[in-house]
Amino acid sequence: IYAFVKNAVLVRPLGESARLHITQDLADLEMSLEQLVARGSGSTQLSQICNGKPYAELRAVRMMLFWNGLESTSNKSSQDVAKVLLREAWVRDLRPSTVIHYLFSYAPSLLSSPHHVKRVKAEEYVENLVTLDGGVDHGEEDAWMVTMSCCDTYQQRATSAGAQRDGDPRVAQVLQSLGPELLRRRRH
Repeated sequence: IYAFVKNAVLVRPLGESARLHITQDLADLEMSLEQLVARGSGSTQLSQICNGKPYAELRAVRMMLFWNGLESTSNKSSQDVAKVLLREAWVRDLRPSTVIHYLFSYAPSLLSSPHHVKRVKAEEYVENLVTLDGGVDHGEEDAWMVTMSCCDTYQQRATSAGAQRDGDPRVAQVLQSLGPELLRRRRH
């Protein structure tokens, strides 16, 4: 589940059609896994595996895909947008890197995606974040460090390139405001 979710949130740009397609894929994945788990154990449900965290993230991503906080707060500062996002109920069920990587779908093209900065394919990047045993915690700090590098590079590019016409230029600042709080909440 974590690997699928991580690949889905790295899609960029993420238009309405892609959101609908990913939402359908998530529903199909959930149904298939429910059937597989039911056949395998009979009494266990998908929501019970690993304390329900992967299942909760799967469900939360579907809600996150239709969050329009950047569009509905176009006149607000990046810190206000971060606060609005942190108030969303589904955020508590997501790993920090999932929220962070999703926000890249709103970013200007000058803000490179983390896997591009690391010069690897998205699949390889995801493999480094999600271990074979399904563990994810070790990759959160690494994902945050790569995101900071992306934001720093973006600030330098934006200064020299001037105004961008694509994406929301506040995304880098939202990421910088949001990341530390998401990581703090994950630790507690």
